[in-house]
Amino acid sequence: MINDFHKLCLFLSLNPLSYVSHYFIEELYQLALNTLQVKQHLAFYCEDILLTLAVCYDDDLRFSCFKLISLLMNESQPTTKDRLAYLNRICYESLYDFHIYYDKIKPFTIESKIIDLTKQDINDLINKQFIRKDLEEKIIEAIYQLGGYVFIKMHRSPKDAYQNLCKEINDEWSRYWNLKSEEDARLYFMRVENIYQLKLLFKTSDRLHEDLKQIDSDGKLILRKWINSIPNEYRCFVCNRQLNAVSTYQFNQQSINNEKQIKDLINSKSFEDIILKIPYSHAVVDCSIDLTNSKVTIIEVNPFSKRSSAAKFSWTIDKYILYYYYQNNQSVFIKL
Repeated sequence: MINDFHKLCLFLSLNPLSYVSHYFIEELYQLALNTLQVKQHLAFYCEDILLTLAVCYDDDLRFSCFKLISLLMNESQPTTKDRLAYLNRICYESLYDFHIYYDKIKPFTIESKIIDLTKQDINDLINKQFIRKDLEEKIIEAIYQLGGYVFIKMHRSPKDAYQNLCKEINDEWSRYWNLKSEEDARLYFMRVENIYQLKLLFKTSDRLHEDLKQIDSDGKLILRKWINSIPNEYRCFVCNRQLNAVSTYQFNQQSINNEKQIKDLINSKSFEDIILKIPYSHAVVDCSIDLTNSKVTIIEVNPFSKRSSAAKFSWTIDKYILYYYYQNNQSVFIKL
């Protein structure tokens, strides 16, 4: 029997699918809503542990906690998708920002540079696509150190920019992006080699604009060494420090042809050790596997959340696979 509130909340965070979890938070919300003494007690004594629940890996329990915490802080209720997305971003998704985990996986990932942006830098990028001279020089130097071509991102990448970018440069890819005739613009439009291209991506990407607008203070610009082709990319689902499931994004003939080799590698301790270098108990990890030498490269780490694609799985239908498969089967569930 659990008779300590902190222990109870820890149990709930580790067992978010139990009926008790959602029932308890909802009951707590109703008590706080209708009884001022309960609300004051929770606000004074329990805010920290409720914030811990607010970064739980289960979306539904996390959103219920946002609702309760908003009540305790006398803020408007998160009733709209935009408000929930905002709270999710600042409370949960921000924990998975690249600069937080990069040093932990540096030997196993693509070489990258992290450049600090002031709030003024961010405002200039949003409103004028302007970059101050010393910052521009720092970016140019980073591009050079990374081999002359980079992939840029803030919290997210500008992968939505293609259509707007086509209009902006009037489809003159050879002129503005130095693309060769055999290079498909849809594959290379995020390859950046100069400041002008970087500014154009900031101008044409709604994702970058949204990320910039959500930054309340200083931010980070991420530059990653450009890789023309990433072989055999897989999405890995880690929950409670256990690798439960791995999936390709789409049909991959090479994966099918080498099914046994890939499944053996994914179920090996060496693969698990690399994936679990991440500083998180729960995460969605993208990696690539070079079948010629079994080299595993971590591409990026994403929040364990419905906001991250489940690839060939479903966050709803396959929830128990994504949350508990290894615990129950001592192996990884793999979809190729």
